[in-house]
Amino acid sequence: MAIQFRSILALLTGALLAACANAAPAAFAPAAPPIQNAARASGAAEAPQAKSRGGRVLYIADLDGQPGVGQIHVYTAGMKNPQQLRLITNGTGRPFGLWVDSKNDLYVANQTDKYAASVTAFKPGASSPFFTITDLKGQPGSVAVDHAGNIYVNENVQDEGYVQIFAPGSTTPKATLDTGVGGYAFDPGSMAFDPQGDLLVAEQAKLALQIVQLAPGASQFTPVNFDLTNITGPGMGIDKAGNVYVASSGSATVSVFAPGQTEPSRTISSVSAYGLTWVSPRGAVYQASGEYTVDEIAAGANSPTQTISCTCSVQGVAESR
Repeated sequence: MAIQFRSILALLTGALLAACANAAPAAFAPAAPPIQNAARASGAAEAPQAKSRGGRVLYIADLDGQPGVGQIHVYTAGMKNPQQLRLITNGTGRPFGLWVDSKNDLYVANQTDKYAASVTAFKPGASSPFFTITDLKGQPGSVAVDHAGNIYVNENVQDEGYVQIFAPGSTTPKATLDTGVGGYAFDPGSMAFDPQGDLLVAEQAKLALQIVQLAPGASQFTPVNFDLTNITGPGMGIDKAGNVYVASSGSATVSVFAPGQTEPSRTISSVSAYGLTWVSPRGAVYQASGEYTVDEIAAGANSPTQTISCTCSVQGVAESR
């Protein structure tokens, strides 16, 4: 009987120890990362339930997709707890400049790598382009679309700046215009329209920035008389009031020029500014770092309100309307 009792006791003790060994020590287990941060670290799309506040989204051009192919990150807009919603990986090539037109269509300027240089356009929420331009003279750095639907592409052609203009729906340029800016280390920068409909183009060359403008219907660019001393670009944007925001990669600033003024009225500091700039109509500034961050600056603020970090190489940024 003693032997039988000890056998039963041993069996019960062994079962109890095994159960304890397999139980998870909940009080000391490391917490799983939040969905938002986990997706941001891996580059994966967020859960479908993540929604953008106010219906707006932020597009981020990223060179670091698959080898030789970039991608577009789609984030919630609003400058508070940004969440990645999804990725666009089809038709993104090597994406630099972005533009969102009055219909909320996204345009992407893609430079040559695995695929030929192109401009691709996406409907809101789409993952594949509905329109593609490949008849380009050089390497596109940025793209802009006016209210009539004309598409402007700022390109590097053997270290000279050219803007090609495409009529709505056309894949053949109706005009190819020399910006008059060129030289070593040339980089085609941001483009934006002022309230009068003039197109302003920021061009980097010879380690300096020049801004030129094209009036509606004109065939020649003219210089803009801004004091750009120690302002190196390449980013630039304009709000609906006509304030011009000019980024400087060298000084990590964005200078704001009031309408009609040649000197900055204020300066936004502590901004990583090696990439392109997007300015919303209300004056919110989104600055691509050229590395792995986007600085979001609320209208009227003089330093970043929010910084989005991702496993990416951020070149351009644009907010939906």
